[in-house]
Amino acid sequence: MVPNLIWLRQPQQHDLVGNDFVIAGHGATFESLIYIPSVEWDVLDGHGNTLGSGRVTDVGSLSRISDFTNTVSLSGPTIRGAEVMLRLYGYIPLDLDPPGTDVNIVRVTLFSNLIAFRLYEVESGDTLSAIAASQGHNTTVDDIVKANPDRIHDPDLIYPGQVFRIPLLS
Repeated sequence: MVPNLIWLRQPQQHDLVGNDFVIAGHGATFESLIYIPSVEWDVLDGHGNTLGSGRVTDVGSLSRISDFTNTVSLSGPTIRGAEVMLRLYGYIPLDLDPPGTDVNIVRVTLFSNLIAFRLYEVESGDTLSAIAASQGHNTTVDDIVKANPDRIHDPDLIYPGQVFRIPLLS
């Protein structure tokens, strides 16, 4: 069995991203079995359409671990709270069809106009509309729900102690 050669460290599953965000990780080779000259990434929407793609060069070399970072820049239509798929994979020139080796897949939530986000701990008596109004910036209840697919299953049922990502939008 060939070990993993590429590890994606950032972003993590369910992170919020804007049109520009950083991917980071590290790559390695094992006993010179495979040399991965670069790492490629692409971002796909829910229909499998490519929103952006690119390459990070000089990742890994003969049995050496190399850290990598790259800024992803997406352009196109404004997207507000859509789950997209980031794929990160090794590019080997002999591969005919991407993705290549060691595919890392992370589902993130894209807000094209994301400035930042804050974490908010729900208190007794809170509602999502009150949280959006007091903690957000151009933020709706729907934005908060979309930003927390792993935390909000019913927008009418939130509990003290839950921690939500609140998108701050331009």
